[in-house]
Amino acid sequence: MVPVIIAQDLVKRYDDIYAVDGISFSIRRGEIFGFLGPNGAGKTTTMRMLTGVISPTSGSISVLGLEMPKQANEIRNNIGVLPETANVYVDLTGQQNMDLFGKLYGLKKEIVAERSLQLLKKMNIYEARDREAKTYSKGMKQRLSLAMTLMTDGEVLFLDEPT
Repeated sequence: MVPVIIAQDLVKRYDDIYAVDGISFSIRRGEIFGFLGPNGAGKTTTMRMLTGVISPTSGSISVLGLEMPKQANEIRNNIGVLPETANVYVDLTGQQNMDLFGKLYGLKKEIVAERSLQLLKKMNIYEARDREAKTYSKGMKQRLSLAMTLMTDGEVLFLDEPT
């Protein structure tokens, strides 16, 4: 089985500081893969390179058979990304956040409505969908952010500190 993610000799350097220094790995479809390490070990930096937020100083990345950064837009259209901090607009309701996110990803209104219903129920925040997100607890905001990420139905999910 061909790996869905291949990272080869990834390096990210900021002046004289190496945030990531020569990491290589591959991940197969269906595999759950995690980075463990202390603060400053390069976990988030590696994820940011894999998702095209930043470019590596050197090394190569392939996601779903596509080369990063050359095919970054195509890769982004086929992945879901949950950032470390909840990525919600607090002045919008939970439902409005879902609608906006779906629209940004070019999903049809019917698909957004269907997936929102399923995901908000699954995340146990359906009853709060019409409240502004600023009234949500930290955990509710994180679950809303996860629901938004899952709505893309990406082939690969990147979750940065999803606890």
